[in-house]
Amino acid sequence: MRSRVRGITVLFAFFRAPIPWSAVIRRTLREIDEDNCFGLAAQLAFYFLLALFPALLFLVALVGYVPVENALGELVMAIGTVAPRELVQLLRGQLSQIAEGSHASLLTLGIVGAIWSSSAAMVAIIDALNHAYDVSEWRPWWKRRLVAIVLTIALAVFTIVALTLVLVGPDVVSWAAGWLPVTPSASVIWALARWPLMILCVVLGVDLVYYFAPNRRGRWVWMTPGSVLATGLWVGSSFAFKAYVVNFVDYTATYGAIGGAIVTMLWFYISSLAILVGAELNAVIEDAWRTAA
Repeated sequence: MRSRVRGITVLFAFFRAPIPWSAVIRRTLREIDEDNCFGLAAQLAFYFLLALFPALLFLVALVGYVPVENALGELVMAIGTVAPRELVQLLRGQLSQIAEGSHASLLTLGIVGAIWSSSAAMVAIIDALNHAYDVSEWRPWWKRRLVAIVLTIALAVFTIVALTLVLVGPDVVSWAAGWLPVTPSASVIWALARWPLMILCVVLGVDLVYYFAPNRRGRWVWMTPGSVLATGLWVGSSFAFKAYVVNFVDYTATYGAIGGAIVTMLWFYISSLAILVGAELNAVIEDAWRTAA
């Protein structure tokens, strides 16, 4: 019991700063501007777009092994809760075309293409986070690529866990109801709890990137202010951007067939900026502690 309390105390200790939080916010905003986070986010969005379709190729093959009826449709619906409509339509069209191929070949080609392309995006994240943490990159290119590949695989595992919570969760409750004395309220509780659990997976995945990607080593914690902020900004900005696209502008009517690609790129840009802002917050807090010491 004492060790559990100590662990919780250490966890929340990282949410303290030796300076007022108003000063933390001001420094973070200044660092965002000085480190050109808006330009770096555009670079990350480009690499994310390049990594999207190979990742979809692998995802289609992988979802085929998930024991859920119409898992692909359920997956698109889950993405549609935060993603804009144009992105969902683009994903649905591409996924339908890919799903018509051979699953065995998809799994082989998709995993190679997804890991390599996504690791290229992760290399861009490494460079961007080095800027955010104000550290120089002295690792050779092969070591950066190896770190990027390992992080890509780790994030893929977190993604699979998060998607499993969304896709398989209701079926697990139904299966358990036939064997265990599960009350009807258990389904309702799980329906509400699986989303916070999925968000927790996102927070942990972001923390993994913050810890291993930049050329620095700090103390590992399961949850940092930056990862919480990045996840909150990503979720909030995704819903806001989705509402903006639905209610105020029609990219498909304005730009035609490339409207979906434009919306996708903008969503990736927003997501990339959220990651960089969280890293800047962590860097400001760590720098404040070093200065105070």
